[in-house]
Amino acid sequence: MTRLAALLAAVGLLALAGCGPKDEVRTYTVPKSAEAAKPEPAAGEYRILGAMFPADSPAWFFKLSGKADALAVHQAEFDKFLASVRFPEGPDKPPAYDLPAGWKSAGPRSIHTDTIRLGPADSPLELTVTPAMGGVKQNVQRWAGQLGTSETGEATKEITTTAGAKGVRVDLTGPKNPAGSGGPFMGGR
Repeated sequence: MTRLAALLAAVGLLALAGCGPKDEVRTYTVPKSAEAAKPEPAAGEYRILGAMFPADSPAWFFKLSGKADALAVHQAEFDKFLASVRFPEGPDKPPAYDLPAGWKSAGPRSIHTDTIRLGPADSPLELTVTPAMGGVKQNVQRWAGQLGTSETGEATKEITTTAGAKGVRVDLTGPKNPAGSGGPFMGGR
């Protein structure tokens, strides 16, 4: 009988195990990390102010990018800077220009012929001067892509410097920070 009692006890335990509470689906709310909790930037939060010289076949790019509100403060200075651009030895030689008050040349860096700091030394704003090639349309589209937009509608206008150099001024906005988005030009030089 001990065997029978042991067998009945085992069957009883198995029956009890099958009659227990059913597994429940539990949900939890896990807080997001600080990085993941950051909201996506609003459309137009970032901006590129730029210019390409000469207008018909760009050989020189001037590019200033950053937060749209920070660039808005410097827009008039940027336009004054562009008006001063001149090519004393032709478009294949480095351009000359006059820097607005508070702007400082940091000299060449990487592929940039000049890197110009706007404001105090700790300011994140810098304008780069780069020899480049490629058409205006392709480069405007590439810059728009760096901002996370394809909108280039009214982004360009022809300009003429006080020295008579013809160029194209570019003004784009988009939701993506263009910093660190690849090289500054198409094709290279």
